[in-house]
Amino acid sequence: MIGGIARHLAGAGSVWLRNATVWRATWKTSLVGAVGEPLFYLLGLGYGLGTIIPAVADRPYLHFVAPGLMITSVMYSTTIEATYMTFTKTEHQKVYASMILSPLTFADIILGEVLWIVTKGLISGGTILAVVLATGIAPVWPGLLGVPLILLAGFIFASLGMIVTSVARSYDSFNYYFTLVIAPMFFFSGIFFPTERLGSWVGRFTQIFPLTHLAVISRGILGGAMDGAFLRSLMVAALFAAAGFAIATARMQRRFMP
Repeated sequence: MIGGIARHLAGAGSVWLRNATVWRATWKTSLVGAVGEPLFYLLGLGYGLGTIIPAVADRPYLHFVAPGLMITSVMYSTTIEATYMTFTKTEHQKVYASMILSPLTFADIILGEVLWIVTKGLISGGTILAVVLATGIAPVWPGLLGVPLILLAGFIFASLGMIVTSVARSYDSFNYYFTLVIAPMFFFSGIFFPTERLGSWVGRFTQIFPLTHLAVISRGILGGAMDGAFLRSLMVAALFAAAGFAIATARMQRRFMP
């Protein structure tokens, strides 16, 4: 059993390494969006709005919004990679069709792809986390626990993005996901204001969003409030990660290896 797990991880690692090698050719251009955009969000929405918005939940607005912006940067970077880029690899570049001719299993390929997508999310989310810790918005400890949180968030949104890719027929199909799922999560998951302000039934509805729970975890870590709500959200996020990856693996295999 241990040998099988080791072979699986080695196979996934080879897929990750392949993606990293390809990325090296365009890493400078890629970093502009991966690093620059999250910083502009933090400065514009955090610092900028913080000059006119009073304290929220007994903390400065920048301190309130920064943890959520860290997670949303992960959401967007991993979702783009898991949808548009994965679709390109499967439908146009036929990368998976070539990989499956090797000793790799499809589970190796999907895990390797997800790990690579998580790496891209770590670059985006880690940029904001580094700024947050360096500027004193959050303490270094337990702020460093934001790193495993970024990895968890990247794993969740990578899996969800791959589920969408498994049913997409063209690039236009992703417009539904970004407009009807990603955008509502961005605005109504408690990133910019507490979900309690939305009313009881709307607040309860937002609990179906993984971003809502990830924002609670992020504020708990960076704000030092790991209470009961923090633990509940952590369990929900873990369920999203496990179920999402299982469904993504099954759906992608069903589509590309019928």
